[in-house]
Amino acid sequence: MPGGRTRRMNADVPLVAGGAVGFVVLVWLLMHATVPLVTVFDFASDGRPKLYAAFLAGLAGLGGLLLTLPRALSQPVPAVQPSLRSRRQASALRRSHLRTDLLAVAALLIAQVPLPAPWGPVGKAATIANVTKSPEIVELSALFANVSLAILVVGLVAAVVAKVYSHAAALRVLAIALAVGAPVMGWFFVVHAIG
Repeated sequence: MPGGRTRRMNADVPLVAGGAVGFVVLVWLLMHATVPLVTVFDFASDGRPKLYAAFLAGLAGLGGLLLTLPRALSQPVPAVQPSLRSRRQASALRRSHLRTDLLAVAALLIAQVPLPAPWGPVGKAATIANVTKSPEIVELSALFANVSLAILVVGLVAAVVAKVYSHAAALRVLAIALAVGAPVMGWFFVVHAIG
């Protein structure tokens, strides 16, 4: 047994090191991605604040959707499990959402790039003002910074509901509605608050 455990730990070391390096690279990219992302959103929205807010809402809601949809659309686990002969057979039956979870974490981090931080919005707000030349978009971005945190929380709650109540179809539909509806309601709130 100890030989197998040592082999497994040695196999995990490159994975952990690669994950740590990947995270550092992602953080570095996120720190330098504000200007390009704001420029793309400004160009795509043609300077219209409502459309710019729709892009922000879509980006803020993407993480919650990536966490919720795979859990809500997967088949529920049967109440009676078949007898299994080995751990390998049992692990083969477990569903993993690791890929979409990693994409969701990346989407959640990217969603914060074009938004000023709620606790210190001065620096990034100046960057957004320099790129967009629109005071409405700067105000909208500052307001959406708080709303995006609420969208994140609702997306996480939807993912938990989809996972915990995977046996109840109505609650899986509710989880999808929460994950889709949170960005829409966030957009609606921000547009009417600045309008």
